[in-house]
This record gives sequence, structure tokens and C-alpha cells, in this order.
Amino acid sequence: MMFLEILNNFYKYKRKFLSFRNYGIKTNSAEIKLLFFGTDNFSLPTLKILHKNCRGHGDLGVVTSFKNPANCVKEYAQQHNLLLYKWPVSPGDCRLYDIGVVVSFGHLIPTSVIQAFPLGVINVHASLLPRWRGAAPIIHAIMNGDTETGVSIMRIEPKRFDVGGVFAQCSVPIKPYVLMPELHTQLAEEGAKLLMKVIKTYPQSFEKVEVQNEDKLQKLPSDLRKQIG
Repeated sequence: MMFLEILNNFYKYKRKFLSFRNYGIKTNSAEIKLLFFGTDNFSLPTLKILHKNCRGHGDLGVVTSFKNPANCVKEYAQQHNLLLYKWPVSPGDCRLYDIGVVVSFGHLIPTSVIQAFPLGVINVHASLLPRWRGAAPIIHAIMNGDTETGVSIMRIEPKRFDVGGVFAQCSVPIKPYVLMPELHTQLAEEGAKLLMKVIKTYPQSFEKVEVQNEDKLQKLPSDLRKQIG
């Protein structure tokens, strides 16, 4: 009888202990595990802020290309012992996580990978979408003489770049004579902070998705497009 009582108390304690374990990043209603997709200096601030806010080993994974030996994302992941996946990644690996986060990745994410995440895949884009949708939005904003740009947190949809619903946006003024590296760094930092805010305020933030207004889509004039290839 005493043995059964001790055993019962042990399992009560075990259940209580497990219920207080921390996983992933704490949100308004849950803790979620993230798989990060990135390759360059623009994506690195987001990886760093996700890592800072993650509560347990194995709750943040990193997908990147191994082709470039000077890959700062790969280097950071290795230095901090983050789980590292070589692109292309399998849907099976993605099912270990709740959500995918893509920042300046440069690859179209397959439908099978997007659908493997229960909460889908979200992206940090360096423009006030739909303006300058697609590649090189910072260069486009500067060359067009824009006085304002920003970052958008959006949902990734299959088979097309930058067309998904927008969770949040943040405006950034473009100073006269600003240089590309300065604006690039500023937008990378603002994007990381805004992405973190969207994740931490889940699920409320996911309920406020706005469809992109196609009337605001901006395309660079043909003569300027030729200058940047």
C-alpha cells in the first residue's frame, strides 16, 4: 500500500514538472517551435532575435544553403549549436516545427514544405507590400526616389513570391542621399523586431491578415530596371 502511494505521488510530481517545462517562443496562448530560412546579412538580425527569445534547445532550427562558404547564417547556427538543415529541406523535417520563418532566402518554398507547418510560413519583406514586390526592393525604392519604405510581415503562398496576406507593416523614412548599406541595415533590424512582435502576439496577430491591394503594386520603369539588371 505504501509503495502504491509513493508511486502515485511520483507520477503526480512528474506530471506537474512536465507541465511547467518551457518550449519554443512564448506567445499569448502557446509556445511555438520555429524553423528559420535565411542566407545573408539581412536575415541574420531576425535569426538572432528568434534565438534570444527561444526557450529550449531544439525549438529553433535553421535552414540555409551550404553553397556559399561565407554564409553568416550557417556560421551563426554552428557557433550557437542550433539545429542546422541543408537546403532543400524535407517536409518531414519541417513537421517537427509549428511555423516557418523566411527572411531573404532567395528560393521558392515548395507547396509540400509550406503545408508541413501547422501554422504555415511567414516572411519578412523589405518593402511596404505590395509596393516593390519581388527581388531587390530596397534598391528599387532608392532608385525610384521614394521618401518612405518599410518592412512587411506576410504569409507565404505556394508557387508565387510576395503575394500573401500581410500581418503587419512598419514604415521607415528614406533620408536624402542615404546609401544602400545604411538602409539595408535599418530595414533588417526593423524587420526582425516586427517579426518578433507578430509571433509573440499570436494568435491575435494571425487573425488580422490584410489582403494586398494590387492597385498599389509598383514596378520600376524599364530604363531603371536595365541599370540593375
